[in-house]
Formats: sequence, structure tokens, C-alpha cells
Amino acid sequence: MRIAIVTDCYPPHMGGIETQTYNLAQQLKSFGYSPEVITATRDGSFVGRRLEDQIPVHRLGMPTLGFTPMNTFAGRFFPAIFPHFDLLHIHVGVLSPFAHLALEIAKTLDIPTLVTFHCELATWAPLMRASGFFNRWVDAGILFSGVSSLMEAQINQLVSPNRRRRWPIIPNGIDTEFWAPPKDKPETKRSSFVLGNQVESSATNQTIRQSERKNAGKASFEAVSAIRLMPRKRPLALIKFTSAVNQILGQAGELRLNIFGEGALEPFLKRCSQVRKGQVRLLGRKDQVGLLKAYRQADFFITLCLNESFGIAAAEARASGLPLATLQQSPVSDLINEGITGISAENDYTLAEKTAAALLEGRFQKMHQNCIQQPSPVSWERSLQATLAAYQQAQESRKSSTRASK
Repeated sequence: MRIAIVTDCYPPHMGGIETQTYNLAQQLKSFGYSPEVITATRDGSFVGRRLEDQIPVHRLGMPTLGFTPMNTFAGRFFPAIFPHFDLLHIHVGVLSPFAHLALEIAKTLDIPTLVTFHCELATWAPLMRASGFFNRWVDAGILFSGVSSLMEAQINQLVSPNRRRRWPIIPNGIDTEFWAPPKDKPETKRSSFVLGNQVESSATNQTIRQSERKNAGKASFEAVSAIRLMPRKRPLALIKFTSAVNQILGQAGELRLNIFGEGALEPFLKRCSQVRKGQVRLLGRKDQVGLLKAYRQADFFITLCLNESFGIAAAEARASGLPLATLQQSPVSDLINEGITGISAENDYTLAEKTAAALLEGRFQKMHQNCIQQPSPVSWERSLQATLAAYQQAQESRKSSTRASK
């Protein structure tokens, strides 16, 4: 089956959608499919079709300031390109003009089409619903999907009530071999693709994780987070969360938080008293090898972000054997078996209370063992299974629409 992966964003740009679409193409090819990528992302001055890492890539971007992936005239190319494929898989973020143009053309063609939404939609849902585009795409037999249960629910906010339904969930793929706890790793070295560079890792020289440490006569605990230091990621809430946990722990223990990432809020966060005192450390951006080392030393991974569609960093931490702590409204809660592989709560302070209790009672140690013993709920194998099942649904949806229109 020839599959067109249509996306505004693609390497050499770096980001979540870029990584997922690149690896999806590689995964599909490894299973005998014939994927090609159609993107608005330029690679230097090149425009056209060429083979990149054994995948044909159509680069249709136009010159823009800041190299923004865009081509407002791409719609005239799609009718000539799309009929060569058996299925279109279109990837959409919040602002994806290239993908939206592709959807308008796909609506007029008798080609099964699957759309995967990668970005949180609630803020834009009223405007998107008012546009009427999403109703027309559904009526044409185009199938929507999301990367988490949260996204699946938000997709229904884009369409009128009579068009709402259960949409496929296609979780992002994670390289679980790279992140796997040491006991699950092969002893020989092997490589794992990391967008932008190649890394090697092995079972040797792994940092031994210790979930309890002693400092000045009281238990010392360590949490870790990996986020962009931007308002919607709520890094200040993480700092306040750490303070709340320590107030609850009192003299019984101390929690320290390591935050990995960069962003516009970094200068402001550095002035916080918790950062100046070392209770919270801002450690900048790390590659996957650096993050894996940090995860080996931590007691749990924490995220308080609500405005995200999936939570790749949390998924990678979970795959490494690290328990998760998050809010119930977060898509990261999809990755948690409550009390078994992590904890969740309805608000920040309740989560701080549950976290302090779990630390004092040693439950994160047990959760850590459970995370090692239980397979990660996300992997490329599971993601690909969900993708192929959605492809079949997209084919059936298009057939049903075609029959209804006759």
C-alpha cells in the first residue's frame, strides 16, 4: 500500500510532529509499506521530490522569513500528487495551513484519508467549529484521530453534535528499547535514532538508581521534569508544587526537583527563592542520553502541564521505569495505572499531598519496580498497530461516504 504522510513540519526542523512523522515513515517502510512524505518544510533551497533516508520526500515549501514551513499555493500541486497513493495520512497541529489545504483537496478525491491531531484543541475549538470545515471533511468520509484520550474528546468539539463519535486513538511512538530499564537491555551495544544526531547506549555503565537518600538526618527525594520553560507548560506551578510537598514532609524528608528545558521564563524562574536555594534546579536542555541518566537517579517524573496533547517526555520517562505524577485532566494520565505505576490528582495541592504520602510510605519504590516489570503503555509497535487499524477504518469510512453520495 502506498501511503502519503502529509505534514507541515518535518526534519530538519526539530519537534514532536517532526520526530513522529519521520519515524512513522521508517516504521511503515520496515513493515513492507511504501510511504512517502509530502511537506511544507524546506531543506535549504531544495524544492521537489528526492530520496531521504530511503523515504521519498516531496518538499513543497516556499521561501519564508524564519524558514516557517508554509506554501499557500500548494493546493494546486496536490491533485496531481495525491492520486498516486492508496491512502493519505494528514498530520495536523493547531496552525497547519499546509495540512488544511491538503484536506480541502482530499475531500474532493476518492482516496481514503486519515487525519491525526497532535496539538491541544480546546482553545481554538469554537473558532474551528464555526468554520464548518470539519463538518464537511467528516461528511466526505475523512476519518479523524488523536494521540490521546484527551485529544479524542476534543476532536468532538470541532464538529456538530450529530457528527460526534468515538475516534481512533493513535498514541505517539516511543523507542522503548532505548529507554528500557537496564535489566531489559541487551548487553551488546546498539544505536537508536535521535532527531538531529545518532547516539549509542548499552547496559554497561548504567547509573544505579537509588530511591531513598539521606541528607542531614532526613530522607532526601528527587523528582525530575522535562518541559519547555513557557507559561502553558506551567514551570512556576512545578516550583510551587515542590514547596508544597516539602511543607507537608516537614522534618521527615526533603524533595528536590530537577527541571530540564529552556524557554522564555528562565530568567524569571531563576529569581525564585526555591531556585536560588537549590531546592529546584534549572538544568537546561539535555539530549536523550542526558535525560536517561537523570531518570535513572530520580524517584519520579512530574508534569503539571494541561495544554498538551500527549506528553512525550513523560512517556519516555515511563518507558525508562520511572513512576509518573500528574493531574487527572492531563493526557499523561493515560500512561498511569493509578497507584501502580504512578499517581494523579484533580489539582496541584492534592497531588502534592498524595506525593508526600507516597514518598514517606516508600510507595514510589514499589511503583518503580512495577514500571520495570510492566511493559510501557506506549511503543512504536503499539503505535503502528493503532495506525494500521485506523487506516482500515479510514478505508471503510471513505467507502461508506462514496456509497451514500451515489
